[in-house]
Amino acid sequence: MNRFMFGYCATLISALLWPTLPTFPLACAVLVIAVIMLKWSKLLAGSLLAIAWMSLFCHQLLVFTSDKSSEPPSVRGEIISLVYRNGDWINADIRILADHPFHFPDKYLRLRWQSEQKVAIGEVWQFTLAPKPITSVLNQGEFNQQAYLLSKHIIGKGRVIAAKRLLPPQGMRAKLLTKLRQDLASLANGDLMLALMLGDKQQISDAHWQGLRQSGTGHLVTISGLHLSVLAIWVMGLGGYLLGRLTPRLGLGNRQAIALVALICCGLYAFLAGLGLPTQRALIMLVMVILLGLIRRYASPFERLLWALFIVLLLDPLSILGAGLWLSFGALAIILWFTQSWPAPDERLSSWQRLKWRLKQMWQIQWRLSLSLGLLQGLLFGGFAPYALIFNLIFVPWFSLVVIPLSFMALITWIIGIYLGVSVSLPLYLLDLAISPMTLAFDWLGELPLHWLPASMQLVSALVFGLLGLILWRLASGAWRWMIPVLFMPLCLWFLPQRLTDPKSWQVHLLDVGQGLSLVVEKQGRALIYDTGAAFGEHFSYADRVIVPFLHYRGIGELDYLVLSHSDNDHAGGADYLLGRYPKVKLVTDLSYPGAIDCRPKSLNWQGLRLEILGPREPQPGNNGSCVVRISDGRRSVLIPGDIESEGEQSLLTQSAEVGSTVLIAAHHGSNTSSSGAFIRASAPGIVLYAAGFNNRYGFPKAEVVRRFRDQKALQYSTGDNGQLSLKLDEQGITVLGYRRDLAPFWYNQRFEFGEFGNPE
Repeated sequence: MNRFMFGYCATLISALLWPTLPTFPLACAVLVIAVIMLKWSKLLAGSLLAIAWMSLFCHQLLVFTSDKSSEPPSVRGEIISLVYRNGDWINADIRILADHPFHFPDKYLRLRWQSEQKVAIGEVWQFTLAPKPITSVLNQGEFNQQAYLLSKHIIGKGRVIAAKRLLPPQGMRAKLLTKLRQDLASLANGDLMLALMLGDKQQISDAHWQGLRQSGTGHLVTISGLHLSVLAIWVMGLGGYLLGRLTPRLGLGNRQAIALVALICCGLYAFLAGLGLPTQRALIMLVMVILLGLIRRYASPFERLLWALFIVLLLDPLSILGAGLWLSFGALAIILWFTQSWPAPDERLSSWQRLKWRLKQMWQIQWRLSLSLGLLQGLLFGGFAPYALIFNLIFVPWFSLVVIPLSFMALITWIIGIYLGVSVSLPLYLLDLAISPMTLAFDWLGELPLHWLPASMQLVSALVFGLLGLILWRLASGAWRWMIPVLFMPLCLWFLPQRLTDPKSWQVHLLDVGQGLSLVVEKQGRALIYDTGAAFGEHFSYADRVIVPFLHYRGIGELDYLVLSHSDNDHAGGADYLLGRYPKVKLVTDLSYPGAIDCRPKSLNWQGLRLEILGPREPQPGNNGSCVVRISDGRRSVLIPGDIESEGEQSLLTQSAEVGSTVLIAAHHGSNTSSSGAFIRASAPGIVLYAAGFNNRYGFPKAEVVRRFRDQKALQYSTGDNGQLSLKLDEQGITVLGYRRDLAPFWYNQRFEFGEFGNPE
């Protein structure tokens, strides 16, 4: 084993847990030390190189200087992906085009602009931007968009102020993509064919996306290691057969020629697929495995895998932040682990017996792969697709034997037909027919229950430890076997009922929903929610993207109360979605929902806590009509005043409402129209939380409000700075945990500013 590469890969992967990255001068010094250490310790030298290279790479990627003569900034970029289009609003990813020839690594921006013009992939535009950093909302259970953008080398977001098309689609792929879309428009599975032939997944319909997710087969339409490996096997198999017939004596020469042809075919397929980062990683991995196999220098499959991983992480260290790397290399490592010790089939077996032997081996690989990747999927995506094993057992072989080679053949014949001026439609119809069994199965799958099983992080972690226990039980001996019951302990503890937890402990979670409000009160596996955050259009809601994943992550199965303070979108936008997901929830609001509990002053008991609705005394529109709630355990209390302003605060004080609180959710996100001096003195909070988005356009929380609370000696925290804020209230007191600072204090979760890189905190 190469110690240098092992040290580099292991240390770079550990960057997932680093709290910060070295500064640029320190990284340069570490790089020099790494070169010096090569003479004494290759393992240490590799580790030091990983530390230095991760920091230098991020500095090179994230530092951005626009055209200094323009304000706001102006950039020239090529459209590489149309992420989303709704009417005349466009969301697109662009590759920034530099004026100098050497620009490593490529930098991308995610832009949103309003345009009635038709926009195509491959066009070059000049954009004038209102830039935004990649800093995103962060909560437990939620998809980490910030890490995802970093893994895709997207260094910023922005709103387009002005745009001018400079050049039509450039390059062969862009022209082919436009033509192929037209030719596939009439076919039922044209969207999936486009993904398989040219790697464009933007056209995949919602119904097909849902089927791919529920069946766990999304990897089959993403050109990656499976597709390139299958293509290489087919080319080498057919080439070996043909060359064996034509030149049977040139054994080694035939192998080398076939391998070269296979690599050329895979490189062509990857190029036509757009050479996205997952495709690049898969191609590098395949090239290394084949070349090292040809030169016969590294016999161990794991050594070849280490070489491939080293090259991938050297070219793109940020790939560790994406799920694709873990799924690709995880699948290959699992296959190597379970197949390296298998004996070859007995030479005396008949053809039928050999076929049965190979089917048995395929079944053993597939169920192990599905189980292991299912657990990995649970860690990455917070849930399981229960039908994934069945679908993958059927369609992975079908795609490997039929669909993937047919996709490449259809693509090549279609391209040749274009350049010859001949319409070649038969391969396209055959490919559409070959994909049909899977899409028909999607319709059948939609009628079955339990398409997707969300899982709490406690359960997923317990299952991972349980799997490690099973592996240790099969492989370990001697003193190591005492670890087996320890590894099974988390799974046993997970089955303990929630009521066995501390009955006096409860949690308050102020979720990061941008410039909006959503608060979850949790006790013994049940929850109360105050407000839902915003919803935008038909396809986006913070209730869907943040609240429900958070509840699943925490293992909260019951939602008892939903309080809607008032009608503003940033407070009640996700109400209908939550009511649809939890039809038995009790609704507290003055909005016009049938059967809702109104916000007139009253007191309710919930899970041993006192839930006091303080007002308003009469329904009224606007911010001062917010439903004010106080939650108390008898010793500590949390006051949630919604968006009330100074007039509403004065009304509460006039009616002698009990507003004294240990924790206060600042009214109206920290607006200067709220949090009057009289109200602050009456509530006298020790802790103040602001539901305010990062760099929000209103400037919340206002400096004057912060000063008023500081004068009262209150501790202050904002979701814009910290992400999700969680408070644990128990016999020992109150513990405040921020997502960026405490729950996931890693460098890629910190706040970033556009065009800058350093220690942002």
